[in-house]
Amino acid sequence: TSFVAPLVYAFMGSSRDIAIGPVAVVSLLLGTLLTDEISDYKSHEYLRLAFTATFFAGITQMALGLLRLGFLIDFLSHAAIVGFMGGAAITIALQQLKGLLGIKHFTTKTDIISVMKSVFSAAHHGVRHMIGL
Repeated sequence: TSFVAPLVYAFMGSSRDIAIGPVAVVSLLLGTLLTDEISDYKSHEYLRLAFTATFFAGITQMALGLLRLGFLIDFLSHAAIVGFMGGAAITIALQQLKGLLGIKHFTTKTDIISVMKSVFSAAHHGVRHMIGL
């Protein structure tokens, strides 16, 4: 999900709006959506669904680029775009708590409630272990 659609966008989009990488917002949203539908991310069904969604995202972006419909982005408010990117940054930062805190059993969901439950659960078990309960 982080390769095909952003690659197509790299050729069709403007350089000031481009954000490509393994933690791109496109990857984050698609990964969360697919995990909600199919929990086993190593299954052929999951991969087929991911490739299909990526293919159609690329086709849509290519069509928008060829038809020169980039002006549609002007109708989105700057506050909405900044808020969306800020929310994505917070989600990515919260997902890094697993490695930062060394949590072994961490949620696969990306919402703030599930992540904070995992963090507090790990902290609770850690404190109980430290005081000998």
